[in-house]
Amino acid sequence: MIGNSSCGVREVGAFGTPVINLGTRQIGRETGENVLHVRDADTQDKILQALHLQFGKQYPCSKIYGDGNAVPRILKFLKSIDLQEPLQKKFCFPPVKDNISQDIDHILETLSALAVDLGGTNLRVAIVSMKGEIVKKYTQFNPKTYEERINLILQMCVEAAAEAVKLNCRILGVGVSTGGRVNPREGIVLHSTKLIQEWNSVDLRTPLSDTLHLPVWVDNDGNCAAMAERKFGQGKGLENFVTLITGTGIGGGIIHQHELIHGSSFCAAELGHLVVSLDGPDCSCGSHGCIEAYASGMALQKEAKKLHDEDLLLVEGMSVPKDEAVGALHLIQAAKLGNVKAQSILRTAGTALGLGVVNILHTVNPSLVILSGILASHYIHTVKDVIRQQALPSVQDVDVVVSDLVDPALLGAASMVLDYTTRRIY
Repeated sequence: MIGNSSCGVREVGAFGTPVINLGTRQIGRETGENVLHVRDADTQDKILQALHLQFGKQYPCSKIYGDGNAVPRILKFLKSIDLQEPLQKKFCFPPVKDNISQDIDHILETLSALAVDLGGTNLRVAIVSMKGEIVKKYTQFNPKTYEERINLILQMCVEAAAEAVKLNCRILGVGVSTGGRVNPREGIVLHSTKLIQEWNSVDLRTPLSDTLHLPVWVDNDGNCAAMAERKFGQGKGLENFVTLITGTGIGGGIIHQHELIHGSSFCAAELGHLVVSLDGPDCSCGSHGCIEAYASGMALQKEAKKLHDEDLLLVEGMSVPKDEAVGALHLIQAAKLGNVKAQSILRTAGTALGLGVVNILHTVNPSLVILSGILASHYIHTVKDVIRQQALPSVQDVDVVVSDLVDPALLGAASMVLDYTTRRIY
Protein backbone atom coordinates (compact mmCIF):
# COMPACT_ATOMS: atom_id res chain seq x y z
CA MET A 1 0.00 0.00 0.00
CA ILE A 2 1.28 3.48 -0.84
CA GLY A 3 -0.10 6.86 0.20
CA ASN A 4 -0.68 8.88 3.39
CA SER A 5 -3.94 7.44 4.68
CA SER A 6 -4.46 6.59 8.34
CA CYS A 7 -5.38 3.03 7.45
CA GLY A 8 -1.80 2.55 6.23
CA VAL A 9 -0.41 3.11 9.71
CA ARG A 10 -3.33 1.54 11.60
CA GLU A 11 -5.47 -1.21 10.07
CA VAL A 12 -3.12 -2.54 7.38
CA GLY A 13 -0.53 -3.60 9.96
CA ALA A 14 -2.90 -6.31 11.17
CA PHE A 15 -2.49 -8.05 7.80
CA GLY A 16 1.30 -7.62 7.62
CA THR A 17 0.96 -5.66 4.37
CA PRO A 18 3.99 -3.54 3.39
CA VAL A 19 3.21 0.19 3.44
CA ILE A 20 4.99 3.25 2.02
CA ASN A 21 3.84 6.33 3.91
CA LEU A 22 4.30 9.49 1.82
CA GLY A 23 4.82 12.93 3.32
CA THR A 24 4.51 14.24 6.87
CA ARG A 25 0.79 13.85 7.52
CA GLN A 26 1.22 10.84 9.84
CA ILE A 27 4.22 12.16 11.80
CA GLY A 28 3.78 11.51 15.53
CA ARG A 29 1.75 8.34 15.09
CA GLU A 30 3.19 5.01 16.11
CA THR A 31 3.76 2.65 13.19
CA GLY A 32 4.62 -1.01 12.83
CA GLU A 33 7.70 -2.45 11.14
CA ASN A 34 5.66 -2.81 7.94
CA VAL A 35 5.63 0.99 7.40
CA LEU A 36 8.44 2.72 5.50
CA HIS A 37 8.36 6.54 5.60
CA VAL A 38 9.21 8.74 2.61
CA ARG A 39 8.90 12.21 4.05
CA ASP A 40 10.08 14.01 0.91
CA ALA A 41 7.16 12.70 -1.12
CA ASP A 42 8.03 14.82 -4.14
CA THR A 43 11.37 13.04 -4.58
CA GLN A 44 10.86 10.42 -7.28
CA ASP A 45 14.11 8.53 -6.66
CA LYS A 46 13.30 8.00 -2.97
CA ILE A 47 9.83 6.69 -3.77
CA LEU A 48 11.32 4.25 -6.29
CA GLN A 49 13.89 3.12 -3.74
CA ALA A 50 11.11 2.55 -1.21
CA LEU A 51 9.14 0.50 -3.75
CA HIS A 52 12.18 -1.71 -4.41
CA LEU A 53 12.63 -2.26 -0.66
CA GLN A 54 8.97 -2.97 0.15
CA PHE A 55 7.58 -4.72 -2.93
CA GLY A 56 6.62 -8.35 -2.36
CA LYS A 57 7.35 -8.40 1.37
CA GLN A 58 5.10 -9.92 4.04
CA TYR A 59 5.42 -8.68 7.63
CA PRO A 60 4.23 -10.23 10.91
CA CYS A 61 0.82 -9.14 12.15
CA SER A 62 1.06 -5.82 14.02
CA LYS A 63 -1.23 -5.27 17.01
CA ILE A 64 -0.06 -1.83 18.14
CA TYR A 65 -3.51 -0.41 17.31
CA GLY A 66 -5.59 -3.26 18.62
CA ASP A 67 -5.90 -6.98 19.20
CA GLY A 68 -9.35 -7.54 17.65
CA ASN A 69 -11.31 -6.90 20.83
CA ALA A 70 -12.14 -3.26 20.21
CA VAL A 71 -15.97 -3.66 20.10
CA PRO A 72 -16.35 -4.98 23.68
CA ARG A 73 -14.11 -2.18 24.93
CA ILE A 74 -16.15 0.46 23.05
CA LEU A 75 -19.41 -0.86 24.48
CA LYS A 76 -17.94 -0.87 27.97
CA PHE A 77 -16.75 2.72 27.53
CA LEU A 78 -20.10 3.96 26.17
CA LYS A 79 -21.88 2.50 29.16
CA SER A 80 -19.55 4.39 31.49
CA ILE A 81 -20.26 7.91 30.19
CA ASP A 82 -23.26 10.25 30.27
CA LEU A 83 -24.47 10.48 26.69
CA GLN A 84 -26.79 13.38 27.60
CA GLU A 85 -23.79 15.72 27.99
CA PRO A 86 -22.09 17.38 24.96
CA LEU A 87 -19.10 15.39 23.70
CA GLN A 88 -15.98 16.74 21.99
CA LYS A 89 -13.68 14.58 19.87
CA LYS A 90 -10.11 14.50 21.19
CA PHE A 91 -6.88 12.96 19.92
CA CYS A 92 -4.59 11.62 22.58
CA PHE A 93 -1.60 9.83 21.07
CA PRO A 94 0.84 8.19 23.48
CA PRO A 95 4.43 9.44 23.28
CA VAL A 96 6.40 7.18 20.91
CA LYS A 97 10.03 6.88 19.94
CA ASP A 98 10.64 7.97 16.35
CA ASN A 99 11.48 4.77 14.51
CA ILE A 100 14.26 6.30 12.41
CA SER A 101 15.40 2.95 11.05
CA GLN A 102 12.18 2.79 9.03
CA ASP A 103 12.72 6.20 7.42
CA ILE A 104 13.82 6.02 3.77
CA ASP A 105 16.36 8.85 4.21
CA HIS A 106 18.08 6.97 7.01
CA ILE A 107 17.98 3.70 5.08
CA LEU A 108 19.60 5.30 2.01
CA GLU A 109 22.29 6.86 4.21
CA THR A 110 23.19 3.52 5.79
CA LEU A 111 23.16 1.32 2.67
CA SER A 112 26.74 0.09 2.27
CA ALA A 113 28.94 -2.49 0.59
CA LEU A 114 31.92 -4.57 1.58
CA ALA A 115 34.69 -3.92 -0.94
CA VAL A 116 37.72 -6.18 -1.36
CA ASP A 117 40.84 -5.23 -3.33
CA LEU A 118 43.46 -7.89 -4.12
CA GLY A 119 46.70 -6.21 -5.16
CA GLY A 120 50.15 -7.57 -5.81
CA THR A 121 51.32 -6.45 -2.36
CA ASN A 122 48.32 -5.72 -0.16
CA LEU A 123 44.90 -7.19 0.54
CA ARG A 124 42.34 -4.57 1.55
CA VAL A 125 38.74 -4.70 2.76
CA ALA A 126 36.56 -1.63 3.26
CA ILE A 127 33.05 -0.63 4.26
CA VAL A 128 31.86 1.80 1.57
CA SER A 129 28.71 3.92 1.82
CA MET A 130 26.20 4.66 -0.95
CA LYS A 131 27.86 8.08 -1.39
CA GLY A 132 31.27 6.51 -2.00
CA GLU A 133 32.68 7.30 1.43
CA ILE A 134 35.11 4.73 2.84
CA VAL A 135 33.71 4.33 6.34
CA LYS A 136 36.42 1.94 7.52
CA LYS A 137 39.33 0.18 5.83
CA TYR A 138 41.44 -2.84 6.76
CA THR A 139 44.83 -3.65 5.18
CA GLN A 140 47.02 -6.76 5.36
CA PHE A 141 49.88 -8.09 3.26
CA ASN A 142 48.60 -10.34 0.48
CA PRO A 143 49.71 -13.92 1.33
CA LYS A 144 51.63 -15.95 -1.25
CA THR A 145 49.50 -19.12 -1.18
CA TYR A 146 45.86 -19.72 -2.11
CA GLU A 147 44.88 -21.23 1.26
CA GLU A 148 46.35 -18.40 3.30
CA ARG A 149 44.88 -15.78 0.98
CA ILE A 150 41.31 -17.09 0.86
CA ASN A 151 41.26 -17.62 4.63
CA LEU A 152 42.50 -14.09 5.23
CA ILE A 153 39.88 -12.65 2.86
CA LEU A 154 37.10 -14.47 4.71
CA GLN A 155 38.47 -13.45 8.11
CA MET A 156 38.77 -9.77 7.15
CA CYS A 157 35.28 -9.72 5.61
CA VAL A 158 33.71 -11.32 8.69
CA GLU A 159 35.41 -8.74 10.92
CA ALA A 160 34.33 -5.88 8.66
CA ALA A 161 30.73 -7.15 8.55
CA ALA A 162 30.63 -7.30 12.36
CA GLU A 163 32.03 -3.77 12.59
CA ALA A 164 29.44 -2.58 10.06
CA VAL A 165 26.67 -3.56 12.49
CA LYS A 166 28.25 -1.39 15.20
CA LEU A 167 28.55 1.49 12.71
CA ASN A 168 24.87 1.08 11.70
CA CYS A 169 25.85 0.27 8.10
CA ARG A 170 23.48 -2.03 6.20
CA ILE A 171 25.75 -4.28 4.12
CA LEU A 172 24.03 -5.19 0.85
CA GLY A 173 26.73 -7.41 -0.63
CA VAL A 174 30.42 -7.93 -1.36
CA GLY A 175 32.36 -6.60 -4.35
CA VAL A 176 35.84 -7.92 -5.18
CA SER A 177 38.47 -6.24 -7.35
CA THR A 178 41.40 -8.44 -8.38
CA GLY A 179 44.15 -8.48 -10.96
CA GLY A 180 43.89 -10.88 -13.89
CA ARG A 181 41.17 -12.09 -16.24
CA VAL A 182 37.84 -12.56 -14.48
CA ASN A 183 34.51 -14.14 -15.40
CA PRO A 184 32.13 -11.77 -13.57
CA ARG A 185 29.09 -13.90 -14.37
CA GLU A 186 30.44 -16.79 -12.31
CA GLY A 187 32.66 -14.85 -9.90
CA ILE A 188 35.76 -16.78 -11.01
CA VAL A 189 39.33 -15.57 -11.53
CA LEU A 190 40.24 -17.34 -14.77
CA HIS A 191 43.87 -16.31 -15.05
CA SER A 192 45.84 -14.13 -12.67
CA THR A 193 48.72 -11.73 -13.17
CA LYS A 194 52.24 -12.83 -12.23
CA LEU A 195 52.05 -10.58 -9.17
CA ILE A 196 49.42 -12.80 -7.48
CA GLN A 197 50.50 -16.43 -7.23
CA GLU A 198 48.21 -19.49 -7.03
CA TRP A 199 45.25 -17.46 -8.27
CA ASN A 200 44.15 -19.18 -11.49
CA SER A 201 40.69 -20.81 -11.84
CA VAL A 202 39.67 -19.53 -8.41
CA ASP A 203 35.99 -19.36 -7.43
CA LEU A 204 35.69 -16.33 -5.16
CA ARG A 205 31.92 -16.01 -5.12
CA THR A 206 31.06 -19.33 -3.46
CA PRO A 207 33.22 -19.18 -0.29
CA LEU A 208 32.40 -15.51 0.33
CA SER A 209 28.67 -16.00 -0.23
CA ASP A 210 28.56 -19.16 1.90
CA THR A 211 30.43 -17.48 4.77
CA LEU A 212 28.72 -14.08 4.78
CA HIS A 213 25.29 -15.07 3.37
CA LEU A 214 25.48 -12.10 1.02
CA PRO A 215 25.51 -11.71 -2.78
CA VAL A 216 29.03 -11.39 -4.23
CA TRP A 217 30.38 -9.70 -7.38
CA VAL A 218 33.92 -10.11 -8.77
CA ASP A 219 35.72 -8.24 -11.56
CA ASN A 220 39.10 -7.20 -12.89
CA ASP A 221 40.76 -4.21 -11.18
CA GLY A 222 40.84 -2.18 -14.40
CA ASN A 223 37.12 -2.68 -14.92
CA CYS A 224 36.51 -1.76 -11.28
CA ALA A 225 38.38 1.52 -11.79
CA ALA A 226 36.09 2.34 -14.73
CA MET A 227 32.99 1.49 -12.69
CA ALA A 228 34.25 3.70 -9.86
CA GLU A 229 34.58 6.62 -12.28
CA ARG A 230 31.10 5.89 -13.68
CA LYS A 231 29.44 6.01 -10.25
CA PHE A 232 31.59 8.39 -8.21
CA GLY A 233 34.11 10.10 -10.48
CA GLN A 234 34.53 12.16 -13.61
CA GLY A 235 32.77 9.58 -15.78
CA LYS A 236 29.48 10.04 -13.94
CA GLY A 237 26.67 10.61 -16.43
CA LEU A 238 28.89 10.11 -19.50
CA GLU A 239 27.85 7.65 -22.18
CA ASN A 240 31.36 6.72 -23.39
CA PHE A 241 34.71 7.01 -21.62
CA VAL A 242 37.90 5.05 -21.00
CA THR A 243 39.96 4.67 -17.83
CA LEU A 244 43.68 3.84 -17.87
CA ILE A 245 45.40 2.77 -14.65
CA THR A 246 49.09 3.58 -14.36
CA GLY A 247 50.58 1.64 -11.48
CA THR A 248 52.73 -1.45 -11.04
CA GLY A 249 51.22 -2.58 -14.33
CA ILE A 250 48.96 -0.82 -16.84
CA GLY A 251 45.26 -1.66 -16.88
CA GLY A 252 42.00 -0.10 -17.90
CA GLY A 253 38.27 -0.25 -18.46
CA ILE A 254 35.91 0.87 -21.23
CA ILE A 255 32.42 2.26 -20.67
CA HIS A 256 30.33 2.23 -23.86
CA GLN A 257 26.72 3.45 -23.89
CA HIS A 258 26.87 3.65 -20.09
CA GLU A 259 27.82 -0.03 -19.73
CA LEU A 260 31.10 -1.81 -19.05
CA ILE A 261 32.58 -3.83 -21.92
CA HIS A 262 33.81 -7.29 -20.88
CA GLY A 263 34.33 -8.90 -24.28
CA SER A 264 33.51 -12.40 -25.54
CA SER A 265 36.17 -14.07 -23.36
CA PHE A 266 36.33 -11.40 -20.61
CA CYS A 267 39.53 -9.97 -22.06
CA ALA A 268 38.32 -6.54 -23.18
CA ALA A 269 40.24 -3.42 -22.09
CA GLU A 270 43.61 -5.14 -21.56
CA LEU A 271 44.92 -1.73 -22.52
CA GLY A 272 48.36 -2.25 -21.01
CA HIS A 273 49.04 -4.83 -23.70
CA LEU A 274 48.33 -2.66 -26.70
CA VAL A 275 51.49 -2.93 -28.82
CA VAL A 276 53.01 0.46 -29.64
CA SER A 277 56.36 -0.76 -31.04
CA LEU A 278 57.23 -3.84 -33.09
CA ASP A 279 60.74 -4.04 -31.66
CA GLY A 280 60.09 -2.71 -28.16
CA PRO A 281 61.18 -4.17 -24.81
CA ASP A 282 59.93 -7.51 -23.52
CA CYS A 283 56.65 -7.45 -21.60
CA SER A 284 55.57 -9.63 -18.67
CA CYS A 285 52.77 -11.02 -20.87
CA GLY A 286 55.34 -12.74 -23.12
CA SER A 287 55.06 -10.27 -25.97
CA HIS A 288 57.14 -7.13 -26.53
CA GLY A 289 56.51 -3.48 -27.31
CA CYS A 290 53.40 -3.27 -25.07
CA ILE A 291 52.50 -0.06 -23.25
CA GLU A 292 53.16 -1.87 -19.97
CA ALA A 293 56.73 -2.65 -21.06
CA TYR A 294 57.38 1.10 -21.31
CA ALA A 295 55.11 2.97 -18.90
CA SER A 296 54.33 0.69 -15.94
CA GLY A 297 55.89 1.04 -12.52
CA MET A 298 57.73 -2.24 -13.15
CA ALA A 299 59.23 -0.89 -16.38
CA LEU A 300 60.33 2.36 -14.75
CA GLN A 301 61.82 0.45 -11.82
CA LYS A 302 63.85 -1.66 -14.25
CA GLU A 303 65.19 1.48 -15.94
CA ALA A 304 65.91 3.14 -12.59
CA LYS A 305 67.94 0.14 -11.40
CA LYS A 306 69.89 0.12 -14.65
CA LEU A 307 70.82 3.79 -14.22
CA HIS A 308 71.65 3.27 -10.56
CA ASP A 309 73.94 0.32 -11.31
CA GLU A 310 75.78 2.53 -13.81
CA ASP A 311 75.97 5.40 -11.26
CA LEU A 312 73.83 7.54 -13.58
CA LEU A 313 70.70 7.92 -11.43
CA LEU A 314 71.63 10.09 -8.47
CA VAL A 315 72.05 13.83 -8.91
CA GLU A 316 72.80 16.62 -6.46
CA GLY A 317 70.23 16.80 -3.69
CA MET A 318 69.24 13.15 -4.03
CA SER A 319 70.18 9.96 -2.18
CA VAL A 320 68.93 6.39 -1.87
CA PRO A 321 69.42 4.65 1.51
CA LYS A 322 71.25 1.32 1.29
CA ASP A 323 68.28 -0.60 2.70
CA GLU A 324 65.82 0.97 0.22
CA ALA A 325 65.10 -0.63 -3.15
CA VAL A 326 65.47 1.63 -6.18
CA GLY A 327 62.11 2.20 -7.86
CA ALA A 328 60.02 4.32 -10.21
CA LEU A 329 59.68 7.17 -7.73
CA HIS A 330 63.47 7.56 -7.59
CA LEU A 331 63.51 7.87 -11.38
CA ILE A 332 60.81 10.56 -11.21
CA GLN A 333 62.70 12.40 -8.47
CA ALA A 334 65.90 12.32 -10.53
CA ALA A 335 64.05 13.70 -13.56
CA LYS A 336 62.63 16.57 -11.50
CA LEU A 337 66.14 17.40 -10.28
CA GLY A 338 67.44 17.65 -13.83
CA ASN A 339 68.73 14.15 -14.63
CA VAL A 340 68.58 14.20 -18.44
CA LYS A 341 68.63 10.41 -18.83
CA ALA A 342 65.76 10.01 -16.33
CA GLN A 343 63.82 12.72 -18.16
CA SER A 344 64.33 10.89 -21.47
CA ILE A 345 63.08 7.59 -20.00
CA LEU A 346 59.92 9.24 -18.64
CA ARG A 347 59.33 11.02 -21.94
CA THR A 348 59.59 7.71 -23.81
CA ALA A 349 57.21 6.07 -21.32
CA GLY A 350 54.70 8.91 -21.65
CA THR A 351 54.96 8.76 -25.44
CA ALA A 352 54.23 5.01 -25.42
CA LEU A 353 51.20 5.62 -23.23
CA GLY A 354 50.12 8.47 -25.51
CA LEU A 355 50.35 6.24 -28.60
CA GLY A 356 48.21 3.68 -26.81
CA VAL A 357 45.62 6.37 -26.04
CA VAL A 358 45.62 7.42 -29.72
CA ASN A 359 44.85 3.80 -30.70
CA ILE A 360 42.01 3.77 -28.15
CA LEU A 361 40.61 7.04 -29.54
CA HIS A 362 40.66 5.63 -33.07
CA THR A 363 38.98 2.39 -31.92
CA VAL A 364 36.19 3.34 -29.49
CA ASN A 365 36.05 7.17 -29.85
CA PRO A 366 35.34 8.02 -26.17
CA SER A 367 34.42 11.53 -25.05
CA LEU A 368 36.78 11.33 -22.06
CA VAL A 369 40.02 9.54 -21.13
CA ILE A 370 40.75 9.28 -17.41
CA LEU A 371 44.30 8.53 -16.28
CA SER A 372 44.37 6.92 -12.86
CA GLY A 373 47.11 5.72 -10.52
CA ILE A 374 50.30 7.09 -9.00
CA LEU A 375 51.99 7.79 -12.34
CA ALA A 376 49.06 9.53 -14.05
CA SER A 377 50.04 13.11 -13.20
CA HIS A 378 53.58 12.51 -14.54
CA TYR A 379 52.29 11.32 -17.92
CA ILE A 380 49.31 13.52 -18.73
CA HIS A 381 51.13 16.39 -20.48
CA THR A 382 53.12 14.04 -22.73
CA VAL A 383 49.96 12.06 -23.54
CA LYS A 384 48.17 15.25 -24.60
CA ASP A 385 51.14 16.24 -26.78
CA VAL A 386 51.11 12.85 -28.54
CA ILE A 387 47.35 13.12 -29.17
CA ARG A 388 47.85 16.53 -30.82
CA GLN A 389 50.66 15.15 -32.99
CA GLN A 390 49.36 11.67 -33.88
CA ALA A 391 45.56 11.47 -33.57
CA LEU A 392 43.06 12.14 -36.33
CA PRO A 393 41.64 15.69 -36.23
CA SER A 394 38.17 14.38 -35.36
CA VAL A 395 39.37 12.99 -31.98
CA GLN A 396 42.04 15.51 -31.02
CA ASP A 397 39.66 17.54 -28.87
CA VAL A 398 39.00 14.65 -26.47
CA ASP A 399 39.31 15.53 -22.79
CA VAL A 400 42.17 13.78 -20.98
CA VAL A 401 42.13 14.17 -17.19
CA VAL A 402 43.73 12.75 -14.07
CA SER A 403 41.31 10.88 -11.81
CA ASP A 404 40.35 12.62 -8.58
CA LEU A 405 39.30 9.37 -6.88
CA VAL A 406 41.55 8.37 -3.99
CA ASP A 407 40.82 4.63 -4.13
CA PRO A 408 39.24 3.58 -7.44
CA ALA A 409 39.75 -0.18 -6.93
CA LEU A 410 37.78 -0.28 -3.67
CA LEU A 411 35.16 2.18 -4.91
CA GLY A 412 34.71 0.18 -8.10
CA ALA A 413 34.29 -3.05 -6.15
CA ALA A 414 31.67 -1.35 -3.98
CA SER A 415 29.89 0.12 -7.01
CA MET A 416 29.08 -3.39 -8.31
CA VAL A 417 27.06 -3.95 -5.13
CA LEU A 418 25.55 -0.48 -4.88
CA ASP A 419 24.59 -0.36 -8.57
CA TYR A 420 22.64 -3.57 -8.13
CA THR A 421 20.66 -2.12 -5.23
CA THR A 422 19.60 0.79 -7.44
CA ARG A 423 18.67 -1.72 -10.16
CA ARG A 424 21.41 -0.88 -12.68
CA ILE A 425 21.83 -3.90 -14.97
CA TYR A 426 25.30 -5.39 -14.51
